[in-house]
Amino acid sequence: MKAHIFFENEWLKIINDDVLKTEEIEDHSIDLIVTSPPYNVDIKYNSHNDKLSYRDYLEFSRKWLTRCYHWLKEDGRLCLNIPLDKNKGGQQSVGADLTTIAKGIGFKYHSTIIWNEGNISRRTAWGSWLSASAPYVIAPVEVIIVLYKRTVVSAKKLS
Repeated sequence: MKAHIFFENEWLKIINDDVLKTEEIEDHSIDLIVTSPPYNVDIKYNSHNDKLSYRDYLEFSRKWLTRCYHWLKEDGRLCLNIPLDKNKGGQQSVGADLTTIAKGIGFKYHSTIIWNEGNISRRTAWGSWLSASAPYVIAPVEVIIVLYKRTVVSAKKLS
């Protein structure tokens, strides 16, 4: 087994490698990619700078989303788990911005799943009393953006 392949069987391969550098994946070979990329909120990763300018973060996202697009089969899907928005380092509409980038690459939009984390204890709205005009509010949800490449597979075709 190759060093970057974490697990592999007839139907599934899990690869632990840099999305921008890996050579473990052939173009047009993947049916489904499910990913939760770095959120750019200064998490201490061993191999990734998670404190980029927002412009650099979007460029990084464009690069790895482009690789995913090429790896997917024509009827492939991408499920992208990302924050709806973020306030750390400035208010940004992450979900909308990454969806726009993906569509610019060629992905088609299918739907958005709202994932209610059920943990509101770390959420605040300090601005509502410190600065009523600029509340610091973080939605207690993440989104899973479902995108597809070119072909929609109907339920009839699957049965």
